[in-house]
Amino acid sequence: MQRTGLNAHQLGIARVYDQPRSLANEPRYPKKSGELDDSENSTLTSDWLRWLPKGHPVGDLSNKEILLKDLQKLAGEETTMGSIHQRLTADYSDTATLRLLRAGATIVGASVSAEFGTTAYTEPVGLPHPVNPLNEKFMAGGSSGGAAVAVARGLVDIAHATDGGGSIRIPAACCGLTALKPAHDRYRGGFTPTAHGFIAKDIPTTANAYGLELSAPHDLRVGYTNTGFHSSVPVNPTIAAATATSTSLLVTTPAVESVTAAPAPYPRATFDLFSTAIAARCADLPDPLSPLTAWLRSAGQQVPAWRRERIEEAIRNLDPSAGPWRDFDVIAVPTIAHAPPAPGTFSALSPEDNFAAQTAWTPWGTLWNLMGWAAVTVPLVAPSKVPGRWPIALMLGAVGNRVSEGELLALASLIPDATQVLDPTQLSMGEPTDFAALGFSPDGVAGTPAVSDCGHGCGCGGRHG
Repeated sequence: MQRTGLNAHQLGIARVYDQPRSLANEPRYPKKSGELDDSENSTLTSDWLRWLPKGHPVGDLSNKEILLKDLQKLAGEETTMGSIHQRLTADYSDTATLRLLRAGATIVGASVSAEFGTTAYTEPVGLPHPVNPLNEKFMAGGSSGGAAVAVARGLVDIAHATDGGGSIRIPAACCGLTALKPAHDRYRGGFTPTAHGFIAKDIPTTANAYGLELSAPHDLRVGYTNTGFHSSVPVNPTIAAATATSTSLLVTTPAVESVTAAPAPYPRATFDLFSTAIAARCADLPDPLSPLTAWLRSAGQQVPAWRRERIEEAIRNLDPSAGPWRDFDVIAVPTIAHAPPAPGTFSALSPEDNFAAQTAWTPWGTLWNLMGWAAVTVPLVAPSKVPGRWPIALMLGAVGNRVSEGELLALASLIPDATQVLDPTQLSMGEPTDFAALGFSPDGVAGTPAVSDCGHGCGCGGRHG
């Protein structure tokens, strides 16, 4: 803090625990629904390292210092859920936290999160926002923005993060990091869009955190598009050109057989299903809430249980891998459609325009939450080669299980070598995006671009982190 002049929150850290927490000093606590039996809480065994629900891989984290996202509960420690108004001291450790402890992690503190993780930016209510280490004029992204900032600043090598609509990939992309959203079981609890995972300092550390081997892929069929799946607002031309060129260069490696244009995975209106389902999940959030989250809760309260069940059933029946993407192994898209805007850009908008603007910014990533497939974001150029600028990010998304997470990370590792022949400045951007120029204005004068709307009164326009 003395070196940077920033406080802990601005460095991405919500709090540092008085005593680092590991399984060895985990206190006893009342057993809650969903926890393991007490007999399984008593001793660390090798079996526990393998006790993980399908789709949430964790490696051996022994002697690894980890930050916990400030949405999780660790017995005896404070959490804020991304809002000064929601402070509480946990009387038990939740399942996600126990997974980390049982994998050997030492949890040293919590990373800053957006309020209840509902946004693609990280501006916790009543608390300072994390400052992007690339350049303070760019926002850090969210909702796992604190994790990305703390890792990018070298405060920890690994931070726990969650991704329910891009919340691992977006902040990692904003901060110049590679990060993986693992495959997850979308059938848990009816429909589950959220994966627990990590943001780590580099690809080898990411692989180790997940317990993955980097296995070299061969002859992959890659589809590329920069047309938004969930928004009609066009991608920035610089981002479109850089990601298209970089993806094409992958054919010079044995990993990729072909790169061809990818069609839309489904009609844009299909995304309304996700928007409504996530709004419904916010129906019981407690007061006080920020205007955006309160609006989202209000929308969710208008969704009856029978409709939610039908929507989730429709989501579970989606499968682009059997239709438009049947001839692809991987889909490549920009991670975000525009350079990170300045902090405060989205929160200055009305709730409706806020969500619409976030959708225009992140019109691809949520598909991999809908489907439960793995996806990785990777910068096209190392931040050290473009100091002060934002390195444009490419997302590589698995189509079904045709590539493993280890193969996906290995493919991402080829990007920096493939792009060495390109001008680094053409793979980066020097200024934040002016969203008013795209039609999103806090004063309400500029017209709002046409975006997807769920049609159920929430006006969400498309994106929930």
